[in-house]
Amino acid sequence: MNCTNLKQGQILVCERCGLELKVTNECGDERCSMGCAGDMDCCGEPMKLKE
Repeated sequence: MNCTNLKQGQILVCERCGLELKVTNECGDERCSMGCAGDMDCCGEPMKLKE
């Protein structure tokens, strides 16, 4: 999951260790999206949206 695709209120979870990250502010401009490269990962695996 890339940070440019995340919406406010969504939660990312690491399926290996259980770490959760909640999006409080969306990446809303071009300057922010330039820093978003690749998937967000934890414990060497991509994080997934919590359902």
